[in-house]
Amino acid sequence: MEDGEVSGTNHTHAETGYDPAYEWPGDTEVPQHTTVLNESLSSTFKSWSLLRLLVQTSSVLPRVQRLAVLDEHKEVQFGRDVAPAGSGTPRVRLKEMAVSKLHATMFWDAGRREWAVVDMGSKHGSFLRPGGYSGPSVNVGEDLGVRLSPPRVASFPRALKHKDALTIGSTTFVVHIHSDRMSCEGCASNGSGDNTIPLFPASKGVKRAREELGPIPSEGRDAKKALTMLKRTLLSRHDTARSSASSQPSSYVDRSAKRRALFPSSPLDTPGTLSPRSDSPSVASGSAPIPEAPAPPQPLPESNIGRQLLMKQGWQPGTALGSGENGSGLVEPLEVSATSGRSGLGMPEKALTPSSGDWRESGKQKRWADMIDKK
Repeated sequence: MEDGEVSGTNHTHAETGYDPAYEWPGDTEVPQHTTVLNESLSSTFKSWSLLRLLVQTSSVLPRVQRLAVLDEHKEVQFGRDVAPAGSGTPRVRLKEMAVSKLHATMFWDAGRREWAVVDMGSKHGSFLRPGGYSGPSVNVGEDLGVRLSPPRVASFPRALKHKDALTIGSTTFVVHIHSDRMSCEGCASNGSGDNTIPLFPASKGVKRAREELGPIPSEGRDAKKALTMLKRTLLSRHDTARSSASSQPSSYVDRSAKRRALFPSSPLDTPGTLSPRSDSPSVASGSAPIPEAPAPPQPLPESNIGRQLLMKQGWQPGTALGSGENGSGLVEPLEVSATSGRSGLGMPEKALTPSSGDWRESGKQKRWADMIDKK
């Protein structure tokens, strides 16, 4: 018997209790092309379920836009305002007062592996109807489902299921969730994409500039040439606008003369004095009328309430007001001397009469008379 040889007869596996399945199979080599294939799939594979929203009823969205495609996004917002500039989160804009600026948010919950919706504290609320949507439309006053939160209070995340109905304002969305990331017939979009809802605001300035400049041919496109053409177009437009503005003659318009012609009977600039404009119609018509002197004051009648109250307090007609026997008050009231022609302080009692009809000469004479009086 040689070294390593087992003595006796050969034994079966059943007798020895041995099974080849218990053996270590060893390291299996994976082909190189399979590893490259897995790397390419990992870059394009999405770990979340496919979410699409089908518009069932809406009074603000166009009739053509009936589908919100969210294949490449894990979050979507709903609100009345446009998303802030530079935001990478898509937003479905519903322009009506029943929708808040940022009304609700849908997001993919990676921990629970499900889509959820949160009301962001809206005033009019978000309504979720689980178990599918039935009926052609949802009218105001009907059962819209369960409200996610009270007014002005944010809600907890609520899980979304396939065929759930979410109502925000007057718009009702039917939720389509597909774990295999394959759209069904109900949520499939057409080839042109006309029935999809825009999720990001379009840039109007770039679109208008492209429409005005015209399409740039793809063959032989040069960035420097395109920029030079844009500069020439804008500069020529600016020069055209400046030339059209300079071609119009600029003439001075005397609005005061027009006003005097329209209203010849307008009052003078200063009451009681002659108008400085010698061509004014009011000067030619004559001097301003002098108001009559006011009548002297008369004693109060006995029926006057103030007189009766003073007499009840001990006052007698002809006596002065004040305490003590020798009152120092005034017996007669102060007389008001009205100024002639409602002129202010320092105006002469007699209006100036221009000798030569020139108001400048009259002013010189007045200043000369005042200088002589001061000396």
